[in-house]
Amino acid sequence: MPEGFHNAMIVRKARIEDLGRMLSIIEEARAYQLSYGNAQWADGYPSPALISDDIASGIGYVAEIDGRIAGSMALLTHDPAYDAIDGAWIAAGPYIAVHRLAFSDEYRGKGLFGSLISSLRALAAEQDAASIRIDTDRHNPIMIHLLEKNGFISTGFVLFAGDRKLAYELPL
Repeated sequence: MPEGFHNAMIVRKARIEDLGRMLSIIEEARAYQLSYGNAQWADGYPSPALISDDIASGIGYVAEIDGRIAGSMALLTHDPAYDAIDGAWIAAGPYIAVHRLAFSDEYRGKGLFGSLISSLRALAAEQDAASIRIDTDRHNPIMIHLLEKNGFISTGFVLFAGDRKLAYELPL
């Protein structure tokens, strides 16, 4: 962990004053993805307006370590894009969908994804969710590796913005 890292990750709802840090983290993630050939976010997604809307609608979240924002994401309790899957979801009950996930360069490669999943498991349990769902681009080998390493199961494909995305689920 970065020097001074001592405490567990806290996942909390984002506040408007977090917007600048969240956008900075997204830009770092966009550059990192492009560095290994993943153009998933090259078109400007997610936009500053979308992240601002996430915060305003209560689905924007941040991951904090020692009071510093290390990651940004949107957490939904229903995603219409997940209603039609080419494959099959494992759990039939409520779920949490993770979107627009990004970590700061400062924390990359430090095992944060596993900590995030532990935090999301706790959040999902509080909400009586049966699983955590996520999708990613087929050209994102790093995310695919992290998902599979942390127990997510490939369930098929979902359509997002006209593109087939790999769908994963972690039953709880």
